[in-house]
Amino acid sequence: MNKEIILSDFDGTLTTRDTMLDIIRFRHGTAGLLLALLRLLPWLVMMKLHLYPNGKAKARLLRLCFGDLTAADFRRFAQDYAARRSRLLRPGLLQHLLKAQADGTTIIVVTASPVEWVKWFVPQFTVLGTALEFDEKGFTGRLASPNCYGKEKVSRLTQLMPELATQRDAFHITAYGDSSGDREMLAFADEAHVVRKNDWMSLMQTR
Repeated sequence: MNKEIILSDFDGTLTTRDTMLDIIRFRHGTAGLLLALLRLLPWLVMMKLHLYPNGKAKARLLRLCFGDLTAADFRRFAQDYAARRSRLLRPGLLQHLLKAQADGTTIIVVTASPVEWVKWFVPQFTVLGTALEFDEKGFTGRLASPNCYGKEKVSRLTQLMPELATQRDAFHITAYGDSSGDREMLAFADEAHVVRKNDWMSLMQTR
């Protein structure tokens, strides 16, 4: 029998909204979020036009909003954020993953969002995400790992489990995602589903 693995994107799939913007609003309020987005508008426009890497745009935004926090400060803040915003998790999908895990399925959350806060939302699961770089002063504005988006999601999976590259037929993989950033991960799976907004049970099989 093949080993069962479930892969799930985080933002918009396991959660009902994007946590990148929400965590900024959580710290700085709506006005602070809008001001940060306005200050970064040229880079965000270039990102949308595919003229600037989304990973670098993400790092610029996080540097602007969290650059004053040390790694320890950010860890405490992220834990508090996840505890207070746990309602962002889709209860139906979360319970589905927890039940599958209890039945012996390996659950891996694969996300472009920083692992520094995602892991506190789902400590039960393995989380592959984008890592932030900190020094003694705080967040440096650089990523400590490649942005976990698109084909990088599959690359990170095969780094975590090299047997997926060499013994792919030994595994049955189910994947959940909601955006173009999940396309390669969905294509890698045996059973792939696109999660519709506000209803994780509305699934479209893509393979």
